[in-house]
Amino acid sequence: MSPRYIDDATREAREEEMMQAALDIIARDGVSGLTIDKVVALVPYSKGTVYNTFSCKEDLLTALCNRSVTHLSDVFFRAVSFEGNSREKMLAIGIGYMLHSQLNPTEFMLVISAKTPSVTEKSSQKRQEEHQELETQLLGKLLGVIAEGLATGDLQLAPHLSPGQVAFSLWAMSFGTIALLQENVERCGVRQQMSLEKELLNHVNLVLDGHQWKPYTPEHDWHASIQRMKKTVFAKEMAALEARWNALA
Repeated sequence: MSPRYIDDATREAREEEMMQAALDIIARDGVSGLTIDKVVALVPYSKGTVYNTFSCKEDLLTALCNRSVTHLSDVFFRAVSFEGNSREKMLAIGIGYMLHSQLNPTEFMLVISAKTPSVTEKSSQKRQEEHQELETQLLGKLLGVIAEGLATGDLQLAPHLSPGQVAFSLWAMSFGTIALLQENVERCGVRQQMSLEKELLNHVNLVLDGHQWKPYTPEHDWHASIQRMKKTVFAKEMAALEARWNALA
C-alpha cells in the first residue's frame, strides 16, 4: 500500500498542534521537562509521526524558537510602518518586542535555550538554516530604520561603529530589559520597584541618546508616541492583552 499523501496545509496544522503541545509542557514543566513522549501523549499522532516531523527534542525546541521569531517579524514589520521619525520607529520595535513577550512569555524565553550548544548541535540543519534566515530578517528591520536615520541626518554613526553593531546593541538591550523585568520572573532588590515599560523606554532613550540619534530624549514626548503606537500598529496586541487582563480580573 502506498503512503497516504499529506498536503502542505494538513502538515502545517499537524506541526502546529505538536508545537502547541510542547509549549504547554514547557509552561508546566520547564524546558528540561520536555520530552517527545510527553508530546505524543498530548496529540492524536503516533510517536513515529512526531519523529517524522521533529527529529528530536532539540529539533522541536528550535522549531518553537523559529515560530516565535516568525511572529516577532510581523511585529517588527508593523513597528517600522509607524508614522513617525526614525527614532520613534526604533522605539516602536522595542515596544512591539515587549508586547510580544507579554503575550508569549514562554516562547520569548525559548530563544535562550534554542541557542545553547546542546540544542544547536542536535537540531536539524534545516531548522538551523531557517533560524539564521529568520534572525537575518529581524535584523534587517532594524537596519532599515538605521538607514532611514542616517539618510535624514537624525543619526550620525560613530566612526568606530557599523549599522550592524548599532542594531545588535539595541536588540540585546531590549531583550535583556524585557527578560529581567517580566512579570513571571522573580525580582530582587531594586528591580522590584521597576516597571517594564518605563524602564524599556528609559533604556532605549539612553542607548539612542548615546548614539546621538535625534530628537534627543528631552526634545520629544515619548510617552505620547507610545500611546499612539498602541492605538495604531499594536492595536491587536493591546486588545489581546486587555482580554487577558479582564479574564484574570
